[in-house]
Amino acid sequence: MIPRIPADPVERAERKANLLLASEVMRGQAALAVDDLGQRADGWVNRVRAWRSLLSNPWVAAAAGTGAAFFAGAGQKRRGQLWRGLRWAWLAWRIWRRR
Repeated sequence: MIPRIPADPVERAERKANLLLASEVMRGQAALAVDDLGQRADGWVNRVRAWRSLLSNPWVAAAAGTGAAFFAGAGQKRRGQLWRGLRWAWLAWRIWRRR
């Protein structure tokens, strides 16, 4: 419940000063929270940029694609050399096209 506004001018001035001080403290805390959030977002953006620049290298993309294809094909049973070769060719084509 919100207390009533006092009738005494001294109490009213004190209440006004307290409210202004509370408002200033809340604005300061909000500014600190926004600054902290901005710094965290900047950190994530820098990480994403670093990964993008690393993965934009065609050699890294080819190595990652080759490794992924190796692990994907390693667990499969023999289905014939032709199909395996076609899968590798398709993967190489997709990696090359993505570059």
